[in-house]
Amino acid sequence: MVNTKYYVTTASGLEDVTWAEISTKLKNVTLDEKKPERLLFNYSGDHKNLLKIRSAENIYIHIGTIKGLTRSRNSLGDIFRAVSSFDFDNALLIHKELHGGKGKKRLTFRIYSSMDSRHNFRRVDAQNSAVSALEKKHDWKLDLETPILEFQMDLENDSALFGLKITDERLHRWGYKNSHVPASLKPSIAHCLVLLSNPIPSDIFIDPMCGAGTISIERAFAYPYQQIIAGDISGESISSARENIRSSHKSIDLMFWNVSAIPIKDRSIDKLVSNLPFGRQTGSHSENQYLYAIFFKEMKRIMKPNGKAVLLTTERALMKNIIARYRDIKIDKQIYIEISGLRACIYVLNF
Repeated sequence: MVNTKYYVTTASGLEDVTWAEISTKLKNVTLDEKKPERLLFNYSGDHKNLLKIRSAENIYIHIGTIKGLTRSRNSLGDIFRAVSSFDFDNALLIHKELHGGKGKKRLTFRIYSSMDSRHNFRRVDAQNSAVSALEKKHDWKLDLETPILEFQMDLENDSALFGLKITDERLHRWGYKNSHVPASLKPSIAHCLVLLSNPIPSDIFIDPMCGAGTISIERAFAYPYQQIIAGDISGESISSARENIRSSHKSIDLMFWNVSAIPIKDRSIDKLVSNLPFGRQTGSHSENQYLYAIFFKEMKRIMKPNGKAVLLTTERALMKNIIARYRDIKIDKQIYIEISGLRACIYVLNF
């Protein structure tokens, strides 16, 4: 296998969790660079194994980095010349291996772009320079609807990262996510929460406020398990979770309940992972004060000694006050992340 540079995007704050998954699942992989929301690495193994990485939002083949850009519009010419000079052969072979493709059909493409620095040109101007380079150099056709190739160009200060996207959540990792509810988690973030619970095959796992079922389904994909239980008080959530579980083809017990009285035996759960209500799209802060208190009481009852819980919330002051009431619940980790424009915290708790 040819040693190839790739990069993945992650939610802010979850870079280390994603790298832990990459380094565990992939052999012959080395980290090249870690930046907020992005990891660059070299990998020479089977390309299909890349699609097993579920904690990354997207995975790209690194085509090249354009350096020496300035604020001047002259940089648009630099982008055009750099993209024109890039070697795409290895990237196209990998993309075809992963996604198929027959004959000599004319390739179609589109480019997404971002710009985190100030220049005397617009993001779309830089994007159009790259589009022109691909059209003139390779005779590829721009297609904004159903392209064969999707490129990403990210401009940061004096450089621009250019990559070819190889993930397609509809076909590979997240094809089960057909139904959504308000405040439903991205599967990549849900998978990070699951990984933080240290999943093992003997787990009896629960998500007591399951929403669309994303966390439970991602636990099913993460590792073998003894049992997965998901529950919610909302009929809409139960219906949504049922549809997604059916699409995932995973064995998950789905139940309708109130977290003030979870119908689970005392000390029977090994791992608990849940996205708690933020009090914004669902509920309110005053409602959370009551909900969190009764939830912690039930959680303490059903968790086995040495069990582990992973909870996501923006209610940091409330969590601090409630955790302080339980001397035998210890905070193992607190990880701050950005989610939907909000600063949230992941609490990893040991019992």
